[in-house]
Amino acid sequence: MLRAEAEQLLGGDELAAALEDRRLVELWPGVVLPAALEHDPRTRARAALLRAGPAGVLSGATAAAMHGCVAAAGPVIHVTIPYYREKRSVPGLTFHQAWIREEDVVELDGLRVHALDVAIADLLCTGPQRMALACLEQALAGLGERGPHFRALVEQRLARRRDRRGTRQAAALLELAWTESPGRQLPSQEGGLAMAS
Repeated sequence: MLRAEAEQLLGGDELAAALEDRRLVELWPGVVLPAALEHDPRTRARAALLRAGPAGVLSGATAAAMHGCVAAAGPVIHVTIPYYREKRSVPGLTFHQAWIREEDVVELDGLRVHALDVAIADLLCTGPQRMALACLEQALAGLGERGPHFRALVEQRLARRRDRRGTRQAAALLELAWTESPGRQLPSQEGGLAMAS
């Protein structure tokens, strides 16, 4: 919960004592959680969204991991916030600023997450190429016959992307995955967070 809410609930002295003896930890400025959950991926994602505010959305590698792309698993939480919000990235939490369209946001495990095609398009443009390609292949393999439709959605995302940086690389990776993947069976991923702690 937000530190201000914890202070109101527990009182300042009790909160200070809980933080001192590590029953609670302040994972990022202004957000506290039970120390036992400090490394739990879903708890960290929830804490990141609290830090971001109500318009924030899990994005990039974190969103892909939430959708079951284990290749995107990692300890850093990625959150996109609107341009009018000012938040500094801190260790373990990276903020990105962009236009957020609510139709591109889905709810997974009660958390605001970019839709899979949005997350994959973003990774193809900005993420490490190997991870982005692996996530794309996992998504295509998991979708089976719906793979061509998903590929078309990603292609449309790239064509409409306001920030053109990385779109050529993304198009090449999309073509590479499409050329190599159809006959290849990668393990199907169940939906859900698979981030490493």
